[in-house]
Amino acid sequence: MAFIHVRGPAKTEGFAKLVSTAIAAGSVLSFTTGYVSQAAVASLRVAGISLKKIASTDGDFASATLIPVIIPGEEDVFETTVVGTATQANVGGQYDLSSANGGTSQEVRLAGTTNKVVTVVGFISASRVLVKFNANYVYANKAN
Repeated sequence: MAFIHVRGPAKTEGFAKLVSTAIAAGSVLSFTTGYVSQAAVASLRVAGISLKKIASTDGDFASATLIPVIIPGEEDVFETTVVGTATQANVGGQYDLSSANGGTSQEVRLAGTTNKVVTVVGFISASRVLVKFNANYVYANKAN
């Protein structure tokens, strides 16, 4: 499942995408040489969440066209799936992204606490949680 915006103002901007790179709608993006592409597990600075799917069959796949991106703010909350089993005890914890091939959205990896990309702010089910992005330094609590 992708990162789905569920609450907050959802400020969007257009960013040029990295050429010839698949991007899933709802995937976490970071900057690669000035262009957005899907964030890697170790990405600490998040550009935002893609609102557009980019596939190799797209006419602009090999071009650095602008794609719409939600820039996470301190009030923005996203629903997503997890790798592992979520419980109420995960609320307040900071976790890493899972790895994902281009074109497949990342998830929150509950066993990963090295990069602390997101903070879980709500429990939905064993496979779904609500998160805020720590890249918004106003929200991030680096003490965890």
